[in-house]
Amino acid sequence: MSYLSLPPAAARLYRLLAMHPGADFDGRLAGALDPQGENLLGTLEEAGLLRAAHGGRYSYSALAHGHALQQSDRTDSNADRLAALTSIVWWHVDRATAADKVISPHRWRLSPRYAHVPAFPGDESEAMDWLEPDRANFVQVATAAYESEMDDAVLALAEALWGLHFHRALYADWKAVDEIAVRAAIRRGDRRAEARMRCQLGLRHCELDDFAAAKEEFTAAIAVEPPDHQQGLATDLESLALAHYGLGEYDEALACVERAAALAPHDRLLSHLRARILAALGRHDEAFADLGTALKHVQDKEDRYHEALVLTSVGETFLRAGEPAKAAAELARALRVMVEMHRMVPEAVVRGLLSQAHERLGDRAVARDEAGRAHAILHVLEHPRETVARQRLHQLG
Repeated sequence: MSYLSLPPAAARLYRLLAMHPGADFDGRLAGALDPQGENLLGTLEEAGLLRAAHGGRYSYSALAHGHALQQSDRTDSNADRLAALTSIVWWHVDRATAADKVISPHRWRLSPRYAHVPAFPGDESEAMDWLEPDRANFVQVATAAYESEMDDAVLALAEALWGLHFHRALYADWKAVDEIAVRAAIRRGDRRAEARMRCQLGLRHCELDDFAAAKEEFTAAIAVEPPDHQQGLATDLESLALAHYGLGEYDEALACVERAAALAPHDRLLSHLRARILAALGRHDEAFADLGTALKHVQDKEDRYHEALVLTSVGETFLRAGEPAKAAAELARALRVMVEMHRMVPEAVVRGLLSQAHERLGDRAVARDEAGRAHAILHVLEHPRETVARQRLHQLG
């Protein structure tokens, strides 16, 4: 069967699917362009115009893709092609949004899509796995949406992808999407969104230990944040506190947290960051009090990931206070959750702290084993901390 022999609906789908900017796509995308789209994919595959792959994904050959675009130029109006691209973009936005409702259930959002898109029916790991096949597509979709001035879609997509980028350490994708989103927010004149996107970019810098660059982004976020958006400003200040903390500017970090707490008095997780800063300042009793508040809050919310983060900080504070046995016990609790939830960078952090605890306890073999596991994770991720982790491993012999 040739293109000319296709039924009109199948021919139209063949032409308009070529507006998809990625190399392949999920077959369910066809339903965004035609109510019978998924049923028509078989017709296009039988005609040799689409290639089917594992997992219900489809792609064009280079020749077929060029032909489909050529036929679309001849047959479809500019409005039809833009409508197709718009449907494709929002399909990806809603897919990311559905997953993010599970990946980051406690995060506040700007996008109105969260009120209407049903959550992905699975846990956070399954939700991230569900998005993985479209990783490259998300970057291409964000680019295409920006070029077509769909700034609202760019911003919604960047916000929805943050949890995937953060938890899977997808630093290149994170940078690409969020830099596009900052430009979209500026073009749109949306200061709240610009601040949000700058915070997301700054947190990427924090994850890569580039705290000076993070500080610049967070400072810029504070500068553009509308003064009546207290929740956003509290987040900006909390983020800036993280950068100060990473730079060893503990007094400045504490001042930012106190300002954020005044704006968001019900944000109990701020007590976790405040505790980390107090511990670094040697104010261990105050740190433990704040950690207790934070731990109760996350346990009441059944937020296992943040519970593990708080337990990590409890262990680190015990280390700072000279109690390695207690540190090892709390860190072991945190490690179980990080491993179970496949949080690789936090797992490496916990193992690094466990290595320190066991070294102080005189168990050099366990210390070296944990240091080796931490280094292996960071090596696989090509993380900037890999060099320090390798040096630590060598020091342990």
